[in-house]
Parts: sequence; C-alpha cells; structure tokens
Amino acid sequence: MSRYLAWALAALLLAPAAARAAECERGQPPQQRGATPDQRGGEQGHQPPPKWWIDPKLRSELVITDQQSAAVDAVWQKSLPALRELREKLEKLETALSTMTETADEAAVMAQIERVETTRAELNKGRTLMLYRMNKLLTPEQRAKVKAMFDRQPKRGGSSLR
Repeated sequence: MSRYLAWALAALLLAPAAARAAECERGQPPQQRGATPDQRGGEQGHQPPPKWWIDPKLRSELVITDQQSAAVDAVWQKSLPALRELREKLEKLETALSTMTETADEAAVMAQIERVETTRAELNKGRTLMLYRMNKLLTPEQRAKVKAMFDRQPKRGGSSLR
C-alpha cells in the first residue's frame, strides 16, 4: 500500500513541475513566466500552477522550509534540461512516425515505434526519478499535504512538458 501511495505522490508532484518546464521550454523570459496566459500571448486560457515549493502561499500551507525549497528547486533545475531534451526528441520521433505510417513498410514503422517508445520510457524514468528525489526531501506530513493539494485540482490531460 505504501508503495502505491509513493508512486501516486510521485505522479502528483509532477504536475506543477512539468507545467513550469513547459514555460522554460518555450524560452519565455523570466518576467513573462509569472504573467497570465493572455499576457504571454494566450494559451487557450490555461495558466500553469505555481511551483508549490516556491509559491509563498503554498509553501506556508505545506510548511516548506527555506532549505527544502532550495533543495527541491535544485532537483528541478538539475532535471529540467534532460527532460526538455527528451521531450523534444520524443516529439520529433512521433512526428516522423506520423509521416511514416502512410508510406513506409511495416518493418520501418515498427523500428520507429520502438524508438518512440524507448524515448518515452526514458522521459518517464527521468520524471519519476526527479519526483522521487523531490519526495525524499519532504516529511511524511508534507507529502500527505502535497497529495491532498493535487487531489483538489482538476485533472489535466496531455503532456505537461510541452
């Protein structure tokens, strides 16, 4: 049961982190990152959640210390470049696969599917490892509060590193 909860928490921790990765991935200047979607040129009315380990209100709610905030942010910053690179690679491979399905033979399509799924697995492993490292920095009470916080949020679909 605790293993299931740990994985569930890991998945929940990813949502805000991944949303910030998307902003960074698009290369937005820091002054625009805190802007509303309309100020950033619109994202279909979607504003990513704040980083729970930095946002003062969320930090207070979760009782995140300055040291924990800095440590979680360090994990995030260290993980972000590799996750971005893998996301870009995955998008390129998926695009190539989409174009192949109409003209390529089955063997070539199967080889491309293998590349796509291998990259997807690498990306998921990287995300999970990042979340595991973040999770280790929190107390059991903080992990429970983070989980409860994300349980209250509406579910979003799609990749969160775009």
